[in-house]
Amino acid sequence: MKHLKALAMTLLFLLALPANAFAAEVPDSLVVENLNGQQRIVKTYELPPGTDPEALKEPSFEYDGFSYTWAYTTKEEHTFLESKDMTEKVTVETKSKNLDQILERLSSAIPYDDGAFSGELALDHTTITTEAAGYTTKSGKVTATKTIGPLDRNDMSYVPATTVKNGRTLNLVNVEWQIIGTDLVGDVLAPSSYQAVATYSASTSSQVATGYVSTAEYSGTVTASGVESITYTVVYVGTEIVSEPVQQGGPLFGGNAAAIGGTLLVIVLLAALAGGGIWLYLHRKNVYIYVPGDKPRDYKLIAKFRAEPQRPEVDITGLDPYPESIIAVEIKRPLAKKLLGQTFTVHHRSADYAYTVLQDRPGDWHEFDPSEEKEEIT
Repeated sequence: MKHLKALAMTLLFLLALPANAFAAEVPDSLVVENLNGQQRIVKTYELPPGTDPEALKEPSFEYDGFSYTWAYTTKEEHTFLESKDMTEKVTVETKSKNLDQILERLSSAIPYDDGAFSGELALDHTTITTEAAGYTTKSGKVTATKTIGPLDRNDMSYVPATTVKNGRTLNLVNVEWQIIGTDLVGDVLAPSSYQAVATYSASTSSQVATGYVSTAEYSGTVTASGVESITYTVVYVGTEIVSEPVQQGGPLFGGNAAAIGGTLLVIVLLAALAGGGIWLYLHRKNVYIYVPGDKPRDYKLIAKFRAEPQRPEVDITGLDPYPESIIAVEIKRPLAKKLLGQTFTVHHRSADYAYTVLQDRPGDWHEFDPSEEKEEIT
């Protein structure tokens, strides 16, 4: 009977494994230990941020002669820090193209924040370019004054009809005659010498800038940080189960026959359930498909698949709704360890996407965009 009970308890514990997989997450490791006289079962999970640790707690269960109850859960955050070079263009408007005036409008540095990466970008003075914002026609007049003399008489034939100023021909518009000398004729002074003050002018028009637009580049290194994954350690403490003494009965098929028959029936049922549970555990999903969520670095799980090491591929063409933008593929750690360095293929409607599995802790993560793949193929 003791051997039968031990077998039943073992089957019960195996049965608990697939139940946990459906209820929450499959643990990355499971340890049964006796620490300083205390019997414990320790389950460890490495999960993405946002997981509810309460969902990892299991109701009390029995295993190998002990009744286990949840004691506590600890967590360890695994952070990340990424950096990249970023350049942004800034445009300002000024009334002139004077560099000092342009620099007054440009800050020496600007903040950068796209929701994931943040930092400060510095002005690169060598990238400043300036051009006219637009043009308008400006009308005006060019004038010139010319003194001609001395002349013996105030005769217009001495005055040219045009003159040239800065390469432009101006027309005569006015003449002022001035007496610059006199002679005595009898008792009267009479003009003997003249000079002409001639005024010339011409209308002008030109294209002038309405303002100026300057463009400059700001460059620098920006960073992104946060929690990449969290390791949860769930501890259950066991209390030894004290069996009640078995009452002595009659022959094998006498008083204990019903009890033995019931025990055997329970064991058969448990074995059947455990067998199914073990099969489900061994065939649990190990490839998760995600799409971007509403926030940066937030992803939504949309499907789970089962892939075998001998056939490293999944077919997502049947997903509904079908993702048209970025797709993230997560290969869970047990499979990633077996496929490390090998090629994994994702079949989608645009084409087959193949990539190399590069890491196995906590798993392998890869992103691709079906729309870009489709453009490359066409």
